[in-house]
Amino acid sequence: MAAFLSWLCIIIITGLTLIVFLQVISRYLEIPLAGTEELARFMIIWLTFIGTSLAIHEKIHLAVKYFVSLVNENLQKMINILVDIIIIILFAILGFYGFDLTLLSMGTSSSALQVPMGLVYSIIPITAVFSILFLSANILNVLKKGVASS
Repeated sequence: MAAFLSWLCIIIITGLTLIVFLQVISRYLEIPLAGTEELARFMIIWLTFIGTSLAIHEKIHLAVKYFVSLVNENLQKMINILVDIIIIILFAILGFYGFDLTLLSMGTSSSALQVPMGLVYSIIPITAVFSILFLSANILNVLKKGVASS
């Protein structure tokens, strides 16, 4: 799952680089390509959400660990599990309302590309599901093996 998301990020970054390069060249030649700015914006949105899921999988998301490090290892594990559960709840809420937004905006098209905005917003519930799966796997690891999450 994470490998797929990593490859998707690589593809998006490569595409984003090419699109922005084409946009700069076409503007310099005074023949701007329609929709390149909008497509770049959509790609950045997708990249951000996918990157969030990958950061959760790799345990490199933002966290304040100072206070947790002051307590014993068993309590640290319990705190980390509690934090993961809270984050799962927040992602469930984000996924629920993101899915609702996706359905509501399927009839709305973007201005330049005429892409259904629901397609753009669909990344919200998709990455919410990935994030919940990664967090759940982390909790199971801690419970089964006693491996402390970061």
